[in-house]
Amino acid sequence: GIGKTFFGTDLAVKVASGGEFLKWEVENTAGVLYVDGEMPLSEFRDRYDSFTNNRPDNFFILSHEWLWDKAETDLTITSPEIQLGIFGCLDFRPNIRLIVLDNISSLSTIREDKSDDWRDNFLPFLIKCRRRGVAVLLIHHVNKSGEQRGTGAREDHLDASILLKPLGGESNEGAQFKVEFTKCRGAYGEVIDPFSAILKKEHDSYEWEIGDPDMKVKDRLVILIRNSGSDGVTVTEAAEELEVSKGAISKAKSKLIDERTIKPGKRMRLE
Repeated sequence: GIGKTFFGTDLAVKVASGGEFLKWEVENTAGVLYVDGEMPLSEFRDRYDSFTNNRPDNFFILSHEWLWDKAETDLTITSPEIQLGIFGCLDFRPNIRLIVLDNISSLSTIREDKSDDWRDNFLPFLIKCRRRGVAVLLIHHVNKSGEQRGTGAREDHLDASILLKPLGGESNEGAQFKVEFTKCRGAYGEVIDPFSAILKKEHDSYEWEIGDPDMKVKDRLVILIRNSGSDGVTVTEAAEELEVSKGAISKAKSKLIDERTIKPGKRMRLE
């Protein structure tokens, strides 16, 4: 629920149409095949439209919902028939240079914690894509400790691994996370430095607000209070959730009251 699909959708749209994705500029566009194994197709289209004013003609969607309606077949990437169909699509549309798989759990029947299952059933598909010059973005879940769920062998053949970390509290107002590279080949320096990204919706379009990777406690506190709804939060609850001292929360609280962002009181609530 942190916003992986928002991240993947906008990345795919910008690769297909050009423009800026988060803090990076897409200079060379390419065809994209977005393989969705989870969302209702209508909702995906709504999100897609919110990231672009005009639909690029080199963006293609393969939806689990559409496939079931047409062929009563599950969209399972580890199925030889599905792989054959995807490679047929690549042959028919050679401009496709990026496949987004959203997400591993929904598109696969293999056991996530078994490295042999990954190597035998999923990895060969990725290697065949690489040999064709097609990049693959894998979207996956994390476990309770914040690391990728399942076998670590999954990262052995990846060029890059990006972790989306929560900024504080659960969000019901869109994607809000810290972007952090945990592995990267071929890039270094400022281009892969961590940063924060908050998705804002203005009218019918989405825009990212990019900021400091270690957001000020005051800013993170506002997000936490917003996500707590009418119940608000106490200083103790906020300190535990944001993993900072009560003193830091108290100072941030005083500043927010002075700015008239939150109301005075034991439980912090927005004005």
